[in-house]
Order: sequence, then structure tokens, then C-alpha cells
Amino acid sequence: MFCTHPELAAKRAFSLKAVSRLLGKVRKVVTFFHESTIAHQTLAVKQEMLDIPKHKLIYDVTTHWITIHDMLERYVEQQPAIHSAVLDKAVKKSAKDIAMLTDNELQLAEELVQLLNPLKTMTTLLGSETSPTSSMILPLKTMALKSMAPGPEDSATIREVKAAFTQDLERRYKDADLLGYLHRATALDPRFKSLPFLHEACFDRVYKDLVNKIVERELQFEAVQCKRPSSSSPPQKKVTMSNLFGELFKVEEQAKPFSKIIEEEVTAYKMADCLHVDADPFAWWKTNQSKFPHIAKLAQQCLSVPGTCVASERVFSTAGDIVSASRSRLASENVDMLMFLQKNLNVEE
Repeated sequence: MFCTHPELAAKRAFSLKAVSRLLGKVRKVVTFFHESTIAHQTLAVKQEMLDIPKHKLIYDVTTHWITIHDMLERYVEQQPAIHSAVLDKAVKKSAKDIAMLTDNELQLAEELVQLLNPLKTMTTLLGSETSPTSSMILPLKTMALKSMAPGPEDSATIREVKAAFTQDLERRYKDADLLGYLHRATALDPRFKSLPFLHEACFDRVYKDLVNKIVERELQFEAVQCKRPSSSSPPQKKVTMSNLFGELFKVEEQAKPFSKIIEEEVTAYKMADCLHVDADPFAWWKTNQSKFPHIAKLAQQCLSVPGTCVASERVFSTAGDIVSASRSRLASENVDMLMFLQKNLNVEE
């Protein structure tokens, strides 16, 4: 699932010595202000004096890597108030073990926040989408790698972070079968079918593979149908017009190869206008399935695969809310029905 890949790549980047040391110091400061009532009250006073938003410092959560971004962003925002509070007489004695960030470390924290902003946007998008399909994976991967491209003004540490993230993310998409499937899924999504992140030769290869997959799928379906016992039907009667004029007006029927039919259908689909990225691809296919009947069948198969594990995690969360301590004797069938209703029943107030 794509949702875990940026997390794993980010964890590798955060394990770099300079970044790990920075995060350790920030965590220690955040913990101090959360545990000390006097420090917390002093921070609130300093926030008001310096006209800084009265926001609480944020802990990062191990299982949610993006909270590192939130922790650093909040620390950078509150840094003047934090520094002033630590130097206050009421806090200074208890804060003797707290090491404030140096100017270089503070600059690194700001750079990390800027670097993680696009990744946080991607994570938020995947979590808020009602049906994030597997067709979104390659476009999101492309945008993630683009945000990690080295820049001329990058510090040495930021270059290391970008390189570590890029290497870890790229190695997870080396499998040829996985890439082939993701290319097909992306091409079958009318929002992304232009595949702008691929060069021309790869673009042509993806659509050629699409043709081959559709032909292969249809031939397999025909083979299965042939194996089924056919019900005997009475012979059709000759049409009167055909019986009368058949010999005089002969028509030579030229059967077009099935592969050619599919090629023409795929070409027409390829030439059709792309759907806006905010539009619903499922609604588009519902409208256009009669225009592209063979492609629509493969699209239904590919686009039904979710691109993240968010939906399944929400199912477990819903089950936990339903099967509480006071309802622990619910039958499994009733739990299934309650979960189905919770997810699918929209009651208008």
C-alpha cells in the first residue's frame, strides 16, 4: 500500500544522525513543557507578550510519521516564546537539562518542515479521499520524488535526507509485474491516462500492454464459455427478404480481427479528453462504458483495488466503536449488519 511507503522512506531519512539528534532535542523540550505546570503557564504568558498564537506544543507519534512535521512546525512557530520561557526565573532552574536548538538546528528544522509539506498534503489527500484507487499511486510517487529533487540551496543534511528518502521509495517499485499493473491502472483512470511522467516509448508500451491484456482477458472468457454445455435452440427461420434477394444482392462480409477492434477502441480512448483531477473516474466510466465496452471491463477490475489501507483501518476502528464492553454479546451476523449500515446508510436529518 502506498500509504506506508512514504512512512518507511521518511523513517529512513529521520534516522540520519543530524536529524535524529534534532528530533531528540525537540522531543525533550516538548515533554518538559507538557509535564511542568509552571513551564506551561509561563509559555502561555510569553505567547501573549510576544503576540504569538496560543498553541500547545505537539508530540510526535511513532505510528504516524507525519506528526514529526507537525511537531517541528509547531516548535518553529513557538520558538521565540519557548526560548523566552526557558530563560524565565520561574522555569530556569527546572529547565537546566533542556538544551535549546542552535541557529543551525533551527534552520534545519525550518527546512525539514518545508520539505515535508508536500508529503503531508499527499497523506491528507489519501486519508480524505472516499475511494483512493491504485491509479493514484504512480502520480503520487512522481510528485513525492519531485519534491525530493536536490536544489542548489540545499544544505548537506537536507541533501542527505532527500537522497535517503528517494532511494528507499524507488527501491519499492522495482518489481516489473507491480509496475506493469500500476501503469495499467493509471492508464485506465481517465484523470491520469495521459501519463505525463512517462517518456514516449514507455507510454506506447503501456497502451500496447493494455491491448494485449484486454485481448487475453476476452479470449479466456470465451474459452470458459465454450466449455459450458450449450442449451439446444431451434434453428432460426430464414428472413423473407434474404431468401428473395440473397442471390442477387450478395454482400461480402469481412470479419475484422478482434485484436484490431481492441486497438481501435484503445486508440479512441487514448485520444479522448482527460477528466479533471477533481472529478469522479467511476462516474465517467459509468457514462462511457458503452463507448469503450472492452476497456471498461478491465477498468472495473483494476480501479476496484484500493491504493491505501486507510479504508480497512477505518473498518477496524468502526468495529471497535460498535462492539463495546456493554455490547460484547452481539452475534457476529449482527455486527456485520451494523457495520454495513454504519458505512452505507445516510440518514438525512
